[in-house]
Amino acid sequence: MENNILNNGFVILDGAMGTVMQKMGLNTGKYPELLNIDSPEAIGGIHSKYAECGSNVVYANTFGANRLKTAGCGKSVRELIEAAVSNAKKAVAGKALVALDIGPIGKLLEPLGSLSFEEAYDIFKEMVEAGRDADLIAIETMADLYEAKAALLAAKEN
Repeated sequence: MENNILNNGFVILDGAMGTVMQKMGLNTGKYPELLNIDSPEAIGGIHSKYAECGSNVVYANTFGANRLKTAGCGKSVRELIEAAVSNAKKAVAGKALVALDIGPIGKLLEPLGSLSFEEAYDIFKEMVEAGRDADLIAIETMADLYEAKAALLAAKEN
């Protein structure tokens, strides 16, 4: 897959990972990112189908793989993200690029919440460093522009 897909006019992204996991009957439970380790073939199969259907970019199953959301799952952020990126890369076999998918932290930033900008940055930095093998980073589904700024700075600086 050429790394200049943005120059081709259109970029086709994959679809909704969580929706497909549910339709397949996969038990996403509290930690859908654990499926990267517990059911890599099933997650890889989703990525593979998206690539076969023409997606230029597939999102690794990392949307909620941050230390606050996955606390208590028994795996580190690094383990979850590295497994997700590896599964996606193997599944698409060069037919598509793999994006580290970064979603909202799940906690409000100051002044509305208790999470500082610096802590949010550190959470996103940990995700970015763990996803270093991804081809690109997708930051999505954030309603707080301050949180999106923390994610963007962490991505650009790390």
